[in-house]
Amino acid sequence: MTTLQSPHKKSINASNYDSVFIWWYQPWMTTNGLTAKLQHIWFDTINDNMRHELEFFSTMTESYSKLTSCMLGFEGVQTPLSMASCYHKVVSDMADVNMRRMLKTTELNKDLKERIWCKI
Repeated sequence: MTTLQSPHKKSINASNYDSVFIWWYQPWMTTNGLTAKLQHIWFDTINDNMRHELEFFSTMTESYSKLTSCMLGFEGVQTPLSMASCYHKVVSDMADVNMRRMLKTTELNKDLKERIWCKI
């Protein structure tokens, strides 16, 4: 049994592959470096967003706790006026934290663009 060899097959030598390796490696490293930087910026922005959401949930939990305390009478005998006052205080706190949340969310897009331009 004989093995056929192609007459057009080039000999394997290091000089043929060095230029191909450099041609492939340099652009690959350049793009991966930029991609890693952009991914880091994206993760930072997501981290900020998650922190804002956790602040919102924390405030929401405190507000519901206050409301429950008022409704169950843990702060003394409840009158319609004291219940309304407690309810308005909780609603005011929730409105404030929701406005801060929306403001921070709208700033995230601007902050992301600014971070990207600083890295580029």
